[in-house]
Amino acid sequence: MTAGAWPAAAAVRAAMRTLGHLLPRPQSSAAAAATTATAAFSSSPRTLHDYNRLLDVLARDGDGDAALRVLRRMRHSSPACAPTAVSYTSAISALAKAGRPADAATLFDDMLANGVAPNRTAFSLLLHIYSSHLHLPSAAHSVLVWMARLGLSPTPIDYEDLVFSFCRAGRLPDALQLLDEMRTLNYPFTPTIYAPILQAYCANADIQAAEALISSMRFTGCHPDVVIYNIYIHGLCKVGDFDAVEKVIGESGWNGWVPDAVTYSTYIVGLCQFGYVEEALRQLEIMVTKGVQPTVVGLNILLDYVAQDLDMWAGKEVLERCQELGFVVDVVTYNTVMDHFCKKRKWLRVLKLFTDLLKKPITPNVQTCNTFISCLCRAGKFQFAKFVFSSKGFIADTVTCNILIRAFYEAGKEDELGFLFTDVNAGKIVPDTITYTTLVDCLFRSGRRTEAVNLITHADDSYPVEPVARLAYWLVRCGHVREAFRLFDDMLEKGLVLDSRIFANVIKAFCRKGPGECTEMFQLCSVLDRMLGIG
Repeated sequence: MTAGAWPAAAAVRAAMRTLGHLLPRPQSSAAAAATTATAAFSSSPRTLHDYNRLLDVLARDGDGDAALRVLRRMRHSSPACAPTAVSYTSAISALAKAGRPADAATLFDDMLANGVAPNRTAFSLLLHIYSSHLHLPSAAHSVLVWMARLGLSPTPIDYEDLVFSFCRAGRLPDALQLLDEMRTLNYPFTPTIYAPILQAYCANADIQAAEALISSMRFTGCHPDVVIYNIYIHGLCKVGDFDAVEKVIGESGWNGWVPDAVTYSTYIVGLCQFGYVEEALRQLEIMVTKGVQPTVVGLNILLDYVAQDLDMWAGKEVLERCQELGFVVDVVTYNTVMDHFCKKRKWLRVLKLFTDLLKKPITPNVQTCNTFISCLCRAGKFQFAKFVFSSKGFIADTVTCNILIRAFYEAGKEDELGFLFTDVNAGKIVPDTITYTTLVDCLFRSGRRTEAVNLITHADDSYPVEPVARLAYWLVRCGHVREAFRLFDDMLEKGLVLDSRIFANVIKAFCRKGPGECTEMFQLCSVLDRMLGIG
């Protein structure tokens, strides 16, 4: 492969990006509504109601920029159309939905600076932004206190937001204090407000506290629901107390809840994690008798653990067993089992599963084909891998590219990669950081140092950090320390910063070389000086 191959691909991709700006983009229903509202807005006299209606549409669509433009227009219009608390709240909501929570909080300050008094909805929205978007529970709590001082009593939802935020930050005492405040205010309690606290207890394996919390729920008249018990069962599974899980499920009818798919899936996954695969399969059959369908994720995790024990279960038998039990086997299920056989180099079994999949009304995805190609390469079936890659209907991605590059280089067949680089140069596959790093490794191992250096110095992204770090590692390992220094100097001359990962790889390379001579120690010290900025 020549060093100029990658820039050619970049030119094609740049052209495609240019064309992309000229093509009409599909609009969501909310965006279409916003466009319609804007068109009507521009052709008629504007009132405060018109502005607020448009802002409401933009808030639903999450169009923060448009909402800010509307606010600016309102400020420069007649006093009768000046923004109100409702106007600001819609604009703040649009920014938050657009993934700009910091800008949303700043707009709240702007509302105060313009003399607009926030209403209860605005305060609640700000509290939600601080707690759920910015993850600042202390700031959210200050909003709660602020509301109380103004006589705007926070709602139970405000407390739920803040309890969740405190629990996520690991501040359980603060969350429990909020529960006490709610009791003082005679607010109704729901399982939703207890759930994050129970989850925190279970995450810390504090089962005793979790049991006490569930008991206190019953005492206050808030009956634990299936969500609460699922969290509790997950905590029990985490510590391996499966007898307690059996008891909780067995007493479910007495306690007024019904185990669902999440309940059993959690139980099954927990059993698998502790190696009780047979018991997990037994629970799977119990689910069938009760008419409960496990979640696809739970079933695939079960198969993930089962397929690891190849002496006990072959992948085909596992899939057939699940189908006999009436479960829907999807492409992820096949991918899971195929991946395990691939790791065990059982390529004939992977081939059998792949052909079985093609006979079913299940469409293989890119991961399926990548697993299959990886297995073929590991088995030395390179011509077969090339055939699959070139087959009609197979869509390659960057992962496919990386698999083939590493496999062909390690087998000494790098000259046969022309079929792959044709797609790369045509822009069908976009190389990523892993691609460059893989190529650096392969080129150095095959003794092609100059090509590796040229590849990185002519990369599309201008000295990408990870590939540069890998290149520096190999240069030092192979005794070309001065060339590594020249690479650093070139980057500095171009105004680029030497990332800490680059220095870490260089130091690691010196360490891998073992105790060295004085010259190598001097070179290492020079690297450290550069890293500390004193060289």
